[in-house]
Amino acid sequence: MRTKLKIKAAALHAARLGQVANVFAGIGVSREETVERPGEKLPVIGVRDLQDGTVAANDELDTVGFPFPTRAATYAVRPDDVLLTGRGTLLKFGLVGEETAGAIASGNIIVVRPNAEVKGGALFAILSSDVFRPKIEVLRRGATTLLSLSPKDLAKLEINLPPIDEQERIAALVKDAQIAYRTALEAAEIRRALARRLIDARLFGDNQNH
Repeated sequence: MRTKLKIKAAALHAARLGQVANVFAGIGVSREETVERPGEKLPVIGVRDLQDGTVAANDELDTVGFPFPTRAATYAVRPDDVLLTGRGTLLKFGLVGEETAGAIASGNIIVVRPNAEVKGGALFAILSSDVFRPKIEVLRRGATTLLSLSPKDLAKLEINLPPIDEQERIAALVKDAQIAYRTALEAAEIRRALARRLIDARLFGDNQNH
């Protein structure tokens, strides 16, 4: 057992995050712009859209008008992108799935786009882990509770990547866990809605719609 652990540790590949991923901030969008402005309406990812390691689906995101959609497309997220909060009180993470692909990352979001030889799920597991998270927290700066994280500083962090086959296994575990989490949430929402209807029926009977 000890021998196996030593082999795994020796197989880890150390690299700067910026060497194995493209790290960049999203496009700046003010609150006024989220109300009404001309241009093509595109879904935009904000801090609140990162929840428990997941990213809200396109149909759940606020939309913003972009007069120059081709410029905004530069900040469109792809499946397996890892997202972090660049500004805010809490450090949050999210792994982009197919349901969020094409949405635009806002200026409060940092995108970590893995290179072809790196699996996004494994990179997400590393960055959001209890072991690595404190290293990112140290980089966050601010005079108040609203802290900021620089993509440039984040890209300099050193990470240890396992071999690609191990990355694939880790990524599969991350995906399965997220699917199970979403399924459990949906089931809980359904149960709560059913319970609410039953309670209303007992309280108000046929008069609840009158």
